[in-house]
Amino acid sequence: MIDTRFSTALQIVISVAVNEEANLRTTSQSLAQGLDTSASFVRKLLLPLNENGILATAQGGKGGIRLARPRDQILLSQIYAAVTGDKKIWATRHDIPHEGLVGENIGDLSEFLCDRAEQAVVDMLGSVTIHDSVAELRRLEAQKSAGHRQPSDGSLVRDRHAAE
Repeated sequence: MIDTRFSTALQIVISVAVNEEANLRTTSQSLAQGLDTSASFVRKLLLPLNENGILATAQGGKGGIRLARPRDQILLSQIYAAVTGDKKIWATRHDIPHEGLVGENIGDLSEFLCDRAEQAVVDMLGSVTIHDSVAELRRLEAQKSAGHRQPSDGSLVRDRHAAE
């Protein structure tokens, strides 16, 4: 099963940023509704985001969730590290016979590849902030509003082929 903690946490943090911009209060319940999940699952993800200084939470009627620092100072790699911890992109099998060229060395090769892939992901995420992400969402929305989105009937695909 694919781990969705990062993508869910990213949606949480971006939602908080957009709500702050609109002076809207964010709660675990409102986030859960937007994610179509339970408030308890949202609260599980809020814990490491809070502990890592990405989000700040306050209890009570006037409480809620807010960004703990400016959006241009929150890197996606920080969100990734907060919610995935030590979990790797993929796991290496150690329960195989360690015989021959492949069996003796596949674990080391797999760990090497996983470490490189993980570092590439972290490096890329480390170059993008929440501010950048909100700006990209706005660009995508403007593009859709301007009619650059493919219609559901596929007519844009037909028109593109007709022009070729």
